[in-house]
Amino acid sequence: MNKRRYSNRRRKNILRVFILLMTIIITVVMWRTIKIDVQVGELTLPKILQSEKSFADTSGEWNLIFVDRKHYIPNNYQVELTELSNGKKVDSRIYPELQQMFNDARAEGLALFVREGYRTTEEQQKIMDEKINEYEKQGYSAKEGKRTIASTP
Repeated sequence: MNKRRYSNRRRKNILRVFILLMTIIITVVMWRTIKIDVQVGELTLPKILQSEKSFADTSGEWNLIFVDRKHYIPNNYQVELTELSNGKKVDSRIYPELQQMFNDARAEGLALFVREGYRTTEEQQKIMDEKINEYEKQGYSAKEGKRTIASTP
């Protein structure tokens, strides 16, 4: 009987320690994720709730701009485009080297082609909407379709 009581007590203690450790880990992760640093009047909002956009830095090298969901392309960012013979558009700054690469490939007996080029926001949105519709026809919700598209290369 004592062994059973000791065993139960030991399990409860192990469970308590486990719960305590998990609580500490979750607290630390949440604390690092939700840093409080935006003040609105007297109310301080967690950083995760900020709706403020941050724009990508376009002051450096033109051919390397970091863009993601937190770093947007500035609204005034302009790209000068050159249209290729297949109708695809590319940044004019790459055109001479691109043309040289095509010429060198042809000289070696290789046939290259540009599969995709520059897309406007509207063109990209149209493609996304079409893909979402395809997934919805297969029974996915719009949200599931977006998630699937975002995770598919």
